[in-house]
Amino acid sequence: MRILFYLPVVTPWWFDHMIAPMLRALHDDAELHVMVAPLWRNTGIEGHQLAPLADLGRIFWHVIDEGEPDQFRCNGSSVPGLVELVNQIDPELTLARSADFATAKQFPGTVRYIMEGAPPPFEILPMRILVEEVPFSLGVMPEDATETIDRCVTAFADIWEESDRFRHPSVGPDWRGALGLPPERPVLAVPLHYEHRENFFLMHSGFPCAVDLLRHLLETVDQDVFLALSDHPLNKLYVNRAEIHQLVHCNHDRVALCEVEDVPGGATAALAVHADAMLIDQSKSWSLAAHAATPMVRVGNSHLAGWLNAAELDDPAIRNWNGNGLAAPDPVAAHRYFCWHLGTRVFNPNKLNLERLLAHVSGKVPDWIIESNAEILHQQQKEAA
Repeated sequence: MRILFYLPVVTPWWFDHMIAPMLRALHDDAELHVMVAPLWRNTGIEGHQLAPLADLGRIFWHVIDEGEPDQFRCNGSSVPGLVELVNQIDPELTLARSADFATAKQFPGTVRYIMEGAPPPFEILPMRILVEEVPFSLGVMPEDATETIDRCVTAFADIWEESDRFRHPSVGPDWRGALGLPPERPVLAVPLHYEHRENFFLMHSGFPCAVDLLRHLLETVDQDVFLALSDHPLNKLYVNRAEIHQLVHCNHDRVALCEVEDVPGGATAALAVHADAMLIDQSKSWSLAAHAATPMVRVGNSHLAGWLNAAELDDPAIRNWNGNGLAAPDPVAAHRYFCWHLGTRVFNPNKLNLERLLAHVSGKVPDWIIESNAEILHQQQKEAA
């Protein structure tokens, strides 16, 4: 079997911890091709990362250094000869770490995207990734998987019951005071994206820049609505936040950048439980709101399942929203979605084999995978207790 790893926006960390283990696990059972570029904007790889894979003789490397660096990352089909090269390889399966979804549609065979598997509030390590047909399909379940989902609900019954404790993060009875929010005003939680230049997936966001998003919200929502921002933890480490801090400071009567210590998931998790609604786009925090049955307001173009009951930010009714009247996610569907996701989609790249990969690609996941995932998560819960 020929498998192409198409990796325009793989970071060095992702390559070392996700891709390299998959290459080693699949090496003996498939002809592997890897399409990647030299390092640029912290995407791509350097030569020293190949040294640990030097003993794997069945990997064919295709280093893309034609055209401008952003072409491969943002519009691969514009790179001279790229699509033709893929047609020559003729992969039966392409595993893509790519923010450019249009190019891979031109490839032969089956295409799946390698994405993060974590659905907060669940801690799933080491089962950290999944392969997905359409990235950012939030809450979407296959229509023909009813029996599989039923099996997952049964297998994860104890884990789901235990997860109910995450619905009320321990910030104390005065959650507004703990998060620095005013009393009684309606609260819209606004989790912010990771804004480093390496995050090419922001090209699909409604507002790639947090400053632009905040300005739009200040102009769009009712002035009585208080905007409770929570920042991505990597922004605090690697991104200059001076502009967003200045904008928050100048509008302190309408917005706060919330932080809280000693709470699993931090301010984002607390806001997902307590806020009147949460704004969602591409951030994984949408699943926190789904788990807590908190209404959602959507911005951007992610594909959302109907059971999320998300309102649109550009809906005229949002301009007059006063904290009431938005529909919450369906709790029964949420239960089924999380169990299905945890049972059938996530896997440990260090424990992969071709049989398991093809099961995830097809969506026809056998009972042994569901039961194995349930046992791993159950053990983790016991250790955390």
